[in-house]
Amino acid sequence: MELAGIAQRIREKHGIPVNARDVGRMLAAALASEDIWRIVDLAGLPMLATCEGLQAFAEQGWVEFGGERVRLTEAGKRVAEALGIRPAQELRCPRCGGRGLELEPFRGLAQEFARLARNRPEASQEFDQGYVTEETTVARIALAFSRGDLAGKEVLVLGDDDLVSLAAALSRLPKRVAVLDVDPRIVDFLRQTAKEERLALDVYRHDLREPLPPELLRRFDTFFCDPTESFRGYLAFAHRGISALRGPGGAGYLGLTRLEASLTKWRQIQRALLEAGAAITDLFPNFHEYVNWPYIETMRAWSHLPVKRVPGKYEPWYRSALIRIELVEEARVENVRYSGDIFTDEEAATT
Repeated sequence: MELAGIAQRIREKHGIPVNARDVGRMLAAALASEDIWRIVDLAGLPMLATCEGLQAFAEQGWVEFGGERVRLTEAGKRVAEALGIRPAQELRCPRCGGRGLELEPFRGLAQEFARLARNRPEASQEFDQGYVTEETTVARIALAFSRGDLAGKEVLVLGDDDLVSLAAALSRLPKRVAVLDVDPRIVDFLRQTAKEERLALDVYRHDLREPLPPELLRRFDTFFCDPTESFRGYLAFAHRGISALRGPGGAGYLGLTRLEASLTKWRQIQRALLEAGAAITDLFPNFHEYVNWPYIETMRAWSHLPVKRVPGKYEPWYRSALIRIELVEEARVENVRYSGDIFTDEEAATT
């Protein structure tokens, strides 16, 4: 079966738009590693598509599954050589992790944040949670500061198992920090921590499927969110953030993966952001690195993995890009209710 045939098989089975070049990326990832989580990471494609591609490779005799490993066969190596496919390499800067940021000025903040974050609630599948490393959260704060979106600004965080609101308040840079989250454990943790540390942090319990309260509309300079990655869910988060901005010049920071969002979905999301009145000013690939959540074995993609191995808590494989947007005209979004399931679609893997 040619790469195009495998791509067609993936499209037909999962409804995920992939092409022959994407299948080549899967083969390049398998050339680079025998570890399933590293292969998923290096392929940089929707996870369910990569799992199906590996199954197709096995049927062609290109890979073998043994224990917890995915091993490329001699036949697979010959196919890769014939196609000119080389092992995937990440080539990230070892100092900044590919973020392009110097975090030394934020060392004190990082230490204080780490001290407080160790008592955070564990990620919950009920709320589609999975939080980033402490370094990633501090890097978000550093980037927002460098872009003029933090000091003296009013900041809103939408959903916060990453504790961005806590890091922002600890920096003492914003004029105001507010946070909305539906999880009562996160809400209680942030309220108690803010009280003990005497932080200016307003904490609201709110389901983002519901419209923003009127007192939060057009009141903020900057928002942060790490949306769920179904298209409807992503818009629910993004539109809430945009509707909270005062107007042109307001900025938003959003995450988006390749593991649960095909480039077709990326284009849909980019178009929606532009139509809402924003410009995409910056995109940092793999900016966010996630701590592995405790429900790996019950997430949707687990049953599709060709080999089963639970990764260690700090064994990174799930990463996402950071996208910065800025309003260039008055926002064109509606503060409406989102009914039904906003968490799943064909490409969802970790719900």
